[in-house]
Amino acid sequence: MNFALQLKMLREKKHISQKQLAIDLGVGIGTVGMWESTERMPPAKRLQSIANYFGVSVDYLLGREDFTPEERAAGASPTKKISITPIEDDMLYVFREVGKRFGVQAQRDYITVGENMLKLKQ
Repeated sequence: MNFALQLKMLREKKHISQKQLAIDLGVGIGTVGMWESTERMPPAKRLQSIANYFGVSVDYLLGREDFTPEERAAGASPTKKISITPIEDDMLYVFREVGKRFGVQAQRDYITVGENMLKLKQ
């Protein structure tokens, strides 16, 4: 995936507009639009600030790395391929979103609720 697609995906995942991203990064609105349309690439110094803003590496931002830091921490790696069901995939998505929005403690609470539900089923 190239920079333009990564940037757009990260921005949409964070639920922010091009205008808001431009304000947060201190650039013009048109600049973000040009980055996402592949008309222009930001300078190296700006790439680092964009990566920091989204909490990813510059390599990830440029599409040279397949996993976000959260996915790596969860055990994802290019050499570790596993097969998961659609419901497991949905649960992982929810787990990541809970962590991003509410932090590690909320993830732990989410696990506890799941474990308690499994205990009730037995």
